[in-house]
Order: sequence, then structure tokens, then C-alpha cells
Amino acid sequence: MTSIKEYIADLVFVIRAPEDGTDLAVSEASRLSKAWFKLSMLLNVVTTPWLLRRGGYRRELLAYAHSFVASGTDPDVAFMAILNKLNNVLSSRLQWVNASLTAVIVLSIMTGVLTFMTILGAPPIVGLINLLYIPLIHYYQIELTKYDYVKPLISGFVGLGIGLAASLLLLRLPALMTTTISIITFGIGFAALYMPQFLKFIKDYLGMYNRVSKSFGELLLVSDPKPPTPRTLVERELIQLWDYAYSRGSRDVVERVNMVVDSFMNFIGQVVRSGFLYGPFIAVSYAMMLALAAMLLALHAPALASSAVSGATGISSAALIISGLANTNALLTMLIALGASTSVIVGKAMHSIGLGVSLIPLFLTPIITLMGWA
Repeated sequence: MTSIKEYIADLVFVIRAPEDGTDLAVSEASRLSKAWFKLSMLLNVVTTPWLLRRGGYRRELLAYAHSFVASGTDPDVAFMAILNKLNNVLSSRLQWVNASLTAVIVLSIMTGVLTFMTILGAPPIVGLINLLYIPLIHYYQIELTKYDYVKPLISGFVGLGIGLAASLLLLRLPALMTTTISIITFGIGFAALYMPQFLKFIKDYLGMYNRVSKSFGELLLVSDPKPPTPRTLVERELIQLWDYAYSRGSRDVVERVNMVVDSFMNFIGQVVRSGFLYGPFIAVSYAMMLALAAMLLALHAPALASSAVSGATGISSAALIISGLANTNALLTMLIALGASTSVIVGKAMHSIGLGVSLIPLFLTPIITLMGWA
């Protein structure tokens, strides 16, 4: 996951390089970014930034900016060229975000097919394979907020204890249903203290673009502009760009800052939209598995109740052969593992793992209905 400070450092470099030179721009960016700090160390060794043009987009951006600044290009022309380069980088980054989410959707469908091999003897735990895709999503995500996970986890474990106690001592439910209810109550307990934080983020995020545009626009329109309100992590980090534009006072500088900030805010919006657009599609394979399992449980319950493979030669129905190869507990255990892992990865793709854990009750509740059919 990329820290928002890394992107802000990129913006600082783009704004400062045309006016102040690449050396000072790198120095300023290195205060915010580890990547830029490493570049600043390399600049002390190499003779020219052009030697660093390969090895990451920041090196390319530095070499590109240096070529304009060193040649004495007009600052306005140099700025537009460097900004265009940054926009290309952000566009490429967005394409990789969409590509990674598309890949996860395809992989989740393949996992759904694989998990149904439980009826042929595969271990039910294969449903947890979905969790292996989290790093692929995490790598391209942007850290837009910080959550307190300690209290939700404590609340979740309290819910888990309540679920276990109620299922075992009061209701005396079978082991598999006890497990399902306990996981659901864990999710409910976790969501009780996580969702208020998430809803606050959504509320603040929805108005963020207008607040940022208004604040930076005031630098051009009013004599007493107000800095961005630090309601979100993005706005908090953008304050330093506002302070720089305000301290310089030049209309050219203020316009450049506004253009850079506008490009960045559009990028943030597109990344967030991609997550909420692609994320729910990851659950398609799980929904298909639920429907298929429901069909087998409803139509072939007697066959599913037997864990032995039928040796009768007179069976001609493919559905009976398939259902005869599995027992109810193995199929339902697979659905529990697949449902929980799919919930987590859907939430992660949309926003965060915390959201995925909060969605677990929604994903596992249908399994309780299926248990009633078994």
C-alpha cells in the first residue's frame, strides 16, 4: 500500500523543479518520501540525474525534469512538460490498479471452481486460497485513512465468545453450525466498532474534492483564503502545498499548484471508484457456489448424507454421481471457508480488510439456511 505522503512528495517535486531546480526539488520531496530520500542519496554519487533515468518512475521523472531545467527552458513550459509526465505516470498506475482487480476477479472464479472439487475429496480448506490474493490488491492501493483496529478486534472476540456460549450452552447446536454462528458473531462484534469509523471516512471523503477545490481556488479569488480543513489524510497532507502557494503569492505558482492538485484529486477519485466498482464482482464465484450447493442439498439430500462413493452401476444421473461423492459437512465446511475468505478479499478490494471482516455476517448467513436443508 502506497502512503499518501509518497504521492504528495511527487507533487512537491513537480511544483518545485521548474522554479527552484531539480536539486532543491528532490531535497524538499525527500523530506516526505523514502523513495525520494534514496534518490537524493544517489544524486550525491552520480554526476547527472540522467544516469538515474531507469529504475522506477521517480527516476524517470527526475531525469525528465532535469533535461528541461538544465537547458534553461521557460519555467511555465518546463512545468507543463513535467506535469504531463506525472499525469502519464498516474494514468499508468490507474491501469495497473484496474488490471490487478480484474486479475483477482478471474482468480476468485478459478478458486470457486477448485473449491467445488471438495465433492471429489479435496480438503475443504481450499476455500481459503482467496486470502493469497490480498497482497496483489494491497500493493496498488493508496492509504487514504488510518483505522483503529484494536477496539474492533476486542469487540469481535467478545462477539465470538458470546456466539460460542449461546450455541454450545444454550442452543446446543451441532459443531458446524456453532462454528458458523461464532464467526458471524465475531463479524458483528467487529463491525460494531469498525463501521462507525468507515462511515465517517465515507462522509468526509464525499465532500473532500469540493473542499480541496474551494480552498486552493480561494488562493486566486479572495484576499483572505483559508487552508484546507484536515478532515481527511489527503487534506492534511495537501496543507503543505497550500502553504507553499500562499507563501509564494505569485499567480503563476498558485495556478501550477492548483493544476497539480486537481490532477492528483482526479486520480484519487478514480482509484476509489475502481475499488468499489470491481470489488463486488469478486463475490460472483461465491454466489455461484452457494446456488450450486443449494441445488445439490435440496434435490439430493439423501445422496449427500452418505460419505461413501456409490458403487452401483445402474446410476445414470450425473447429478447423483456428483452428490454421492461428498458428504454434507465437507461441502458446508468448504462454503464457510470460501465465504469468509471471499468477504475479506471483497472488502479489501473495495477499501480495507476491516470492511471485509465486517461483511462476513452478510456472506455466511445464507450458509445457515443451507444447513437447515441438509
